[in-house]
Amino acid sequence: MMSKRLTSPMLIFIHRLIRKPGHLSLIAIAALGLTLSACGSKETIKTGPEVSEAMPEDEAEQQLWLAQRAISTERADYLLNALEIYLSREDYSNAERTVTAINTTTISQAQYERYILLAGSLAMTLNKPELAITYFEEAPSVAFTTAPLETQLKAADLRAEALLAANRPLDAARLRAFNAGLYTGEKYWENHNSIWSALRATPALELSRALEQPQDYDWQGWLELINQIRLHQHSLDQQLEALNQWKDNWPAHAAAQHLPDELQMLIELPNTRPEKIALILPLSGPLEKVGAAIRDGFFAAFHADAEVSAISTEINVIDSEQHSSILDLYLQLQIEDYDLVVGPLQKEQVSELALLPQMNPPVLALNYADTFGMSTPGMFQYGLAAEDEITQILNHLDAMKKSRVAAIYPDAPWAMELIDALREKEQNNEAFQLLTYQYTQEDSLSNGISALLDIEDSDQRYNELRNLMGKLEFEPRRRQDIDAAILIATPTIARQIKPLLAFHYASDIPVYATSQIYAGFQQRDKDHDLDNVRFTEIPWLLSQTIPLRSEIKYLAGINRYERLYAMGIDAYRLAPRLALMERFPSSQLQGMTGNLAINEHNQIRRQLEWATFEKGQVKTLLTLTTP
Repeated sequence: MMSKRLTSPMLIFIHRLIRKPGHLSLIAIAALGLTLSACGSKETIKTGPEVSEAMPEDEAEQQLWLAQRAISTERADYLLNALEIYLSREDYSNAERTVTAINTTTISQAQYERYILLAGSLAMTLNKPELAITYFEEAPSVAFTTAPLETQLKAADLRAEALLAANRPLDAARLRAFNAGLYTGEKYWENHNSIWSALRATPALELSRALEQPQDYDWQGWLELINQIRLHQHSLDQQLEALNQWKDNWPAHAAAQHLPDELQMLIELPNTRPEKIALILPLSGPLEKVGAAIRDGFFAAFHADAEVSAISTEINVIDSEQHSSILDLYLQLQIEDYDLVVGPLQKEQVSELALLPQMNPPVLALNYADTFGMSTPGMFQYGLAAEDEITQILNHLDAMKKSRVAAIYPDAPWAMELIDALREKEQNNEAFQLLTYQYTQEDSLSNGISALLDIEDSDQRYNELRNLMGKLEFEPRRRQDIDAAILIATPTIARQIKPLLAFHYASDIPVYATSQIYAGFQQRDKDHDLDNVRFTEIPWLLSQTIPLRSEIKYLAGINRYERLYAMGIDAYRLAPRLALMERFPSSQLQGMTGNLAINEHNQIRRQLEWATFEKGQVKTLLTLTTP
């Protein structure tokens, strides 16, 4: 009998008593005697129908085993131990089950704090930042107020990371600014960088609203700093002037004592600005007008930058059509000591350059290479890829929980590339369902829309019922499982398709479109058929207050190269910032073709503005909602 393990709840209780000095009471001894006597009987004491009497060998299961036998005040400790073990093993399914087994209404403050840190970390690992935020919001108000400093720091970082991941960057920045006093040494300045990075990701409208509210000194200073940097980012010199003015206005602010790393590098940029630039564009042949529009935009930005003009930056324009080999041309530019090459534009030439092991001088290509997913040191790629627009639309649909999407697109290679992006989304996300209708010039658009919406099936069911029951009142019904439609079409075709959706009982489906739907100028008499379509568009075509637009050589509404003119402006403004963006990927440029940011492959990607048609007139949307 003495070789058996003491595993009953009573024995565990007695074990706790005799472990503590002065607790080996007569009551405990008597209880021990009764228990040992009971062990001699044939009946086995059980704590539940599925509970094993023998302690498991697995460390995590041991903690669960002990939790099932522990008194209520200690049960949570064992469960939290098991949760920590599962997290260390990356056994997330068991970790989730353990989280749900913890009763937060009966645990102590210290246990609750540990629960939040462990359960919140699990939620972040499973890409559920909203759940992690909920753990903090539902915690008692005193949580972490008296915890050790290390625990407070872990909680502050975890909550800020969850807010940022949940697309609440302003809240993340505010929280980090509020908790700045918890950090010391290098971690204090690292927190500055985190505040700045979160502010960088904050939408302009949110920032404007925050500035309108009274704030404490420290937070107000941060808001003023990001606002000034954004307002003047079209000119590097004006940006630096605004930064110096902010430092004069906020001399006691912590950021004035030690600027975030990105702003420190910004100060150094004028010293590294490229002074000899080669601009490679097709200025003859079939792409002559395209190249000319980019060139003119590039020089418009150059002449508007008075500080650069004063130091006589040298820009040499080269017609790529006059060179049979882009590699030979680039090697020649290396010999001639250029600081930066902007171009080429043709995709095949960009792909050819991308095969080089590195770029010196650096290259800002005006298209994307075919070798997607690969990056060449010193090579940056920027273009007006419509894939950026599809990605933006899909991100919005994800945020609105709309996963069943109908795509309407033309029989054209450029459109197929966009549909491929949608199909990739469908393959990688089980919840996403894609329906497609590809139209051609010979198609009856009405029949195609009817088939997409399954109107014919509705008519067939009606005919079958009429044959059985005679005359019936009937209104055709479309399929009901479509959450949204993505329309890829020129203005002329789109003006036909949008009314057809309404005609076929789909007026309630929100319609999103890429910038192809907008001609670039107001046509109120024609575009009323596009009312309520939401589409992505570059700021250049939506704003009437951009100074450079008054100097444009192209007449708005007549020339179809305005987007390329805007691309030339942004190419010039990106040039001195490439090293900054590469080092600080959160750094962005609010350009004429969108909000520009760099990815891990040194590709400049765009976030465009949202607009809609209202009574035939284009209106910029400050916030995007779905009816």
